[in-house]
Amino acid sequence: MKICTFAFAFAASSIAAGVAVASPVTASFTSGAVAGAGFPEPLAQQSPVSTTQKRSGGGSTGGGFGGTAAASIEITNTDTNTLVGISGTATHISDFGYTAAHTQQEVVLSLAEKANYSVANLSRTVVNGTTTPFTPVTFQAITGSITTTSSTTGKLTPGTYRVKFGSAAGRANVFSFSVVSEWYNQFTATGCANTVVDWKLTLKKPCTGDLNNDGVVDDADFTLFVNAYNILGCAQPEMPAGCPADFNNDGVVDDADFVLFVPAYNALVCP
Repeated sequence: MKICTFAFAFAASSIAAGVAVASPVTASFTSGAVAGAGFPEPLAQQSPVSTTQKRSGGGSTGGGFGGTAAASIEITNTDTNTLVGISGTATHISDFGYTAAHTQQEVVLSLAEKANYSVANLSRTVVNGTTTPFTPVTFQAITGSITTTSSTTGKLTPGTYRVKFGSAAGRANVFSFSVVSEWYNQFTATGCANTVVDWKLTLKKPCTGDLNNDGVVDDADFTLFVNAYNILGCAQPEMPAGCPADFNNDGVVDDADFVLFVPAYNALVCP
C-alpha cells in the first residue's frame, strides 16, 4: 500500500552515525586482446596480454617506414571508485603506411552493479604540426544499458559493455581500409603522427537518494522522489529515464524505496 502523504519532518542537517563508506564498483574484464598492426606489416610484435586486470599489446613497423605503437587497458580501484583507463602511443612518418596497436578482440567489461560514470578524454595526435584532440575509443552496451546525463557523464546498469580502441599514426589514406579506420578516418587528408591515447572511465556507486547528483540528499531530491513515487511504475512514460528513484530495482517506486530514501536523507552527505 502506498503512503498517501509525505507530511514528514526529517533532520536533514544531521549526519547519521554508521553511514556506509563508499567502495569501488565491482567490475572486471571477461575477454579481449590488444595487438600490433600496420602497413607495411609489423616486423616485430608484442604478444597480446590477457591477464585478470589488463589487456595490452603493440608492434613496430619496418620496410623503411619505421614506427612503434603500444596500447593497454587496465582496471584500478581507489577507496571510492573504479577507474577503467586506456593508454597508448604511436609514432610513424605520415608519407606512407601506418603503425598501430588496437583491440584485436574487443574487450568485454563486466559490471556487477549500477554505477554512475564520467569520461575524461585527453587523447591527441599531431596533424601538420598541430596537436589535434580526438577520441580513439568506442564504448557501447552489450547486455547492460547506458543512460547519458551529459556528454561526459551518465549511468550504467549491471551487464556487459564492449570497449574498442586503437593507438595509430601514419598516412591516413591507408587508415581507411585498416583496423583503425573506426577512429582515424577523420585524418584522411594529411595523416597524423605522435599519437597519445589517454581515456579514462570513472565508475562510482550511486548515492542512494541523490537524484540530482549533487553529492547530497536533501529537499531537492525529496521533491524528485515524491514525483516518482506518485507516478509509481518505472515503465510509465512520465517517469524519468532509468527510473533512478527505484532504489531496489523492482520496477516501481513505492514504500520499499521510501524506506531506503529516509536514512540517506537523514545522513544528508553522500559517502
